[in-house]
Order: sequence, then C-alpha cells, then structure tokens
Amino acid sequence: MDKSLGMHPAQKIGEPRIPSESARERAYRGIRAGIIAGDFAPGEFIEEATACEATGVSRSPVREALNRLAAEGFVELHPRRGALVKPLSAEELRDLFEVRSIIERHAVSRICRESRPVPDDLLEICRRHEALDPTDLPACVEINRLFHRQVIAASGNQVLLQVFDSLRASLTRVAMLSLQLGVGKNDIIESEHRELVEALQAQDEAAALDVLDRHLQPMPKLMAALR
Repeated sequence: MDKSLGMHPAQKIGEPRIPSESARERAYRGIRAGIIAGDFAPGEFIEEATACEATGVSRSPVREALNRLAAEGFVELHPRRGALVKPLSAEELRDLFEVRSIIERHAVSRICRESRPVPDDLLEICRRHEALDPTDLPACVEINRLFHRQVIAASGNQVLLQVFDSLRASLTRVAMLSLQLGVGKNDIIESEHRELVEALQAQDEAAALDVLDRHLQPMPKLMAALR
C-alpha cells in the first residue's frame, strides 16, 4: 500500500530510502518523464541515441529502461525499429474512464456498506496535494493517483487494486494531458477529494458515489484533444 510522499524520486511508496540512483533508474525516470511531458510524443519512436543524450546514460541502461516502460504500458517495442510511444485516443479514454468508474464505485460502495475504516492517509494526501506547487504537474498527477489508490485499497479487494495499478501508464498520461490543457483544475480536484473523504467517513454511499461520478467524468475538451 502506498503510504508516503516526499522521497527520493526513484523510491516507491513503502520501500526503503534509496541512497543513490543507478544509471538504469535514471534512464527509466528520464524517459518516463519525457513521455508524460510529451517530449517523446505519442505515436513516435524513441531513438536510443536521443534517449541516451536526454538522460546522460549509455545504451544498455536505456534498453533496460525501455523494456521496463514496455512492461508498464508506456511504449511498444518493435524489432529493428525501437520503442514506440503508445498513442492515446478518445476511444481509449472513454474505455479507461468506464473501467475506472466501475472499480472506484465498487470500492466506495463496499467501504460504506461494510463500514470499513477510512485511512488517515487520505486526509494526509489531501494536505500534501494542497501544499504542492500547482505548476509541478508530475507531482500533482502522482499524488492524485495515490489518493485514488488508497480509496481502492481501503475496500479490501486486492484484485481491484491490481487492476487499478495495471492502468497506471494510461491514467498518468491522461491526467498529465488534462492538467496541461487546463481541463483538470487542481483546486477542483482537491475540493472533490475532501468531499469524497467526508462522505466515506459518514458512510454516505449516495453522496460518495455522487462526488465520484462528478470527479471521473470524461471531459469533452480532453476527448476532442485525443481525436
């Protein structure tokens, strides 16, 4: 379960602090950040030489990083051509929001109906989100993901959590694009997160689902940008 932020960039939630970053990790983080920021555009191939120059590491760590990104769904590996940044489409966005809604609605309903405890982490994540520099889009995207992951984890359904984690690449890129386009507003996101926590604490299933439905609506402007 994700438990904290404010750590070494390569460190996963709940893992020991990493004293130094390997070339492989630096390549992975650099290429991943380039994909999320749009420096490596959807539908384009990432050339090894370009990735090496951008991340300051040799070809071997870059290849390992690309294999890892392929496993996570950020790129597709093509023999003799390299790594293709997976494109996003309006259809994929619609499907993604539908699956995400099914997962999170079930989690919220289960929390309320079974009177499951609401993790203290949720309010802490809200506070950390509100304290972030709103121009730090990658950090805003990641902390938003952590909030929703904690809600799903609170339902106690580990399979749901695994499904949500499997969507990480697509969700991260969609969230980043949303903020870049000004479609997603951090202040609205933060407000709705707190509304959801209050509804869960009150075990008010109807109110929680209403907040969630508003929160997860596919936005026409974002859909249009992906066509």
